[in-house]
Amino acid sequence: MNLKLLRLRSGEDVICEVLKESAEYIHIKNPAMLMPVGGQGQQMQMGMAPWMPFSEQSEFEIPRDWLVVMSDVVKDISNNYNQIFGSGIVVPDVKVDTKTLLKG
Repeated sequence: MNLKLLRLRSGEDVICEVLKESAEYIHIKNPAMLMPVGGQGQQMQMGMAPWMPFSEQSEFEIPRDWLVVMSDVVKDISNNYNQIFGSGIVVPDVKVDTKTLLKG
């Protein structure tokens, strides 16, 4: 899955699977809009909502001139997205000591 975070000219941050790109369009699947939700103290939390909640389709073509920037997605947001739209697999942020595993 080629998961990306898009910032659109409208100011929206959209996380989606990029299926293909051309000079004129970006073809995406299962877009979700990221938005800040309440947090405790100084820590902000992010929530996801469907980008086009009343559309029957899950794939869209966005004109390239509407894209401000495209980047990779941080692991926490990627895991949340995969639980909703993807395989459901969450990649833990744990370092494994391979020397210990080989001794066992």
